[in-house]
Amino acid sequence: MQYEKLFSPIKIRGIAFPNRIMRTSMVSGLATEDGLVTDLLKERYRREAKGGAGSIVVEAAVILPSRSSFNLRISDDSFIGGLKALVDAIRDANPEPKIGLQIMHFLKISRSGWRQKVEDFKPEDLPVIVEQHAKAARRAAAAGFDFIELHMAHAYTLASFLSKINKRPDRYGGRLENRLRLPIEVYRAVRDAVGESFAVGIRINGEDFTVEGNTLFQSSRIARRFARLGADFISVSAGSRFEDALAPAPNMPPDPMSGYSGHRMSPWWWFPDMAHAYLTDGIRKYVRDGGYDAPLVTVGKIRTARQAEQILNEGKADMIGLCRALLCDPDWPVKAKEGREKDIVQCTACNWCLEADSRFDKVTCSRWPEGAMVAPEPFLPNMARPSELPEDATL
Repeated sequence: MQYEKLFSPIKIRGIAFPNRIMRTSMVSGLATEDGLVTDLLKERYRREAKGGAGSIVVEAAVILPSRSSFNLRISDDSFIGGLKALVDAIRDANPEPKIGLQIMHFLKISRSGWRQKVEDFKPEDLPVIVEQHAKAARRAAAAGFDFIELHMAHAYTLASFLSKINKRPDRYGGRLENRLRLPIEVYRAVRDAVGESFAVGIRINGEDFTVEGNTLFQSSRIARRFARLGADFISVSAGSRFEDALAPAPNMPPDPMSGYSGHRMSPWWWFPDMAHAYLTDGIRKYVRDGGYDAPLVTVGKIRTARQAEQILNEGKADMIGLCRALLCDPDWPVKAKEGREKDIVQCTACNWCLEADSRFDKVTCSRWPEGAMVAPEPFLPNMARPSELPEDATL
């Protein structure tokens, strides 16, 4: 086999993942306005399950009781049934991939441009956040997921507590040890809620890419701390939301990903491939130097199996996170494994998908046939539409 490392199994808390490819979380916009699972959402994940990824992290499920623009929710027990149906649909399509759920708490925003800050939370609000995470984790386990991922990246609530931007004057802000406090309380409560046999990973920023945000220096220390606590994997993303977003139109909220930090979340065509591998590399070295072996997942414009294998062979990561590449062509893994790379419909990093998310629209791929809500099956390059990139896109 050409890509032996990429397609080798890996064990995480006793769970055998069939290969090192993790389909990372991506909002689809296919849930109902109330956050319920739909048939179209199940169809999307069934299609992706057939493609051969070793694990699938289902898109962020919100743990707050309020609506959140077609995001999945897991804020009370009424959502368990729909999520269980989603898990069953994925397993029916392919029983091999391990299925995880990302759970998320977010800061509030308004159309006027106001955005909640971590400094706005009263001390008595914080135990509520901890409890919401723990209950959501218990529901995810009840729905049949194999693991969960705690979202601590991209300027959502836990990421904002971790960031140097957190200037709270109490023991939950300022110094790194204080900024870690709430995320650690969340992790410990979640671990208690699901028990020792259930896998719990985290997603963090390798760098915020904002003026006062975290850099590799802080993220390495954050990762080592969670590795010491027993986190089962650490997925390293990058970038932020809102802090450097462009000024919005009147009476409209800012496009959260319109600034440089937003561009780093899902690197555009003008960024180099493997844009964030150096961050995972630095974090992994620091975690290993501390004596911990938590697997590190790298993401960020990894488009070919050759790139993925290179990252693994160079010891920069233990797993490869693919999102846009698998949205574009869910069969990327099986085609690569079978030596059919010429048949892969390659993501161009045009970020059509990302812009749909910013509009609160249904997320699709510019390369799919017009009107398609899932990738065709089969899907070959001669069936794909060209991405609409600027004329100088190759410069």
